[in-house]
Amino acid sequence: MKVSQLILDHFVDHCPGLFQKKLWVDPDIFDAILDWINDHPIFSSALHNCQLPIAIQLVIFLNHAGHYGNAISPEDIAQWAGVSVGSVVNCTNHVMVAVLDQHDDFIQFPALDSQAAENVRSYVEAHVCPEWWNGFLAADGSAFGLYAKPGLHGEIFFDHKSNYSLNCQVNHFCIFFR
Repeated sequence: MKVSQLILDHFVDHCPGLFQKKLWVDPDIFDAILDWINDHPIFSSALHNCQLPIAIQLVIFLNHAGHYGNAISPEDIAQWAGVSVGSVVNCTNHVMVAVLDQHDDFIQFPALDSQAAENVRSYVEAHVCPEWWNGFLAADGSAFGLYAKPGLHGEIFFDHKSNYSLNCQVNHFCIFFR
């Protein structure tokens, strides 16, 4: 039995924690994603070439997407899943196309005047930096080391590796002034 099939058949029922640890989603979320992408035309072929079951393609994609760097490669996933490297690439591409086509359904942001947005603003103001209280969508990324502690809010730039740094990746970050 292939590992990818084992995850679906055994881990969902008997070890949901291991399922979540390997694929970075709970089994219920996995099922919801599968339902959303199941009818996408990328999974059918005009040439009638057989593809792996969509659930297996999603397992391969989630395992690949949930790891990075030297810890994961198409070769590693192929060996883990019991498929070819080409199948790993195809599965990753197929699922990515299907998910991106559902972008507006998968990715939703709370309205700026919602209670959820207010909770985030309150947390940021109390725990991070009061001047950033109304910021939106900051993303963590690779760190650039700073020469010294910044004079303004310097403690915020102290990272988990005990250095002062700035992250290099910021997605759609904007400040809304009061």
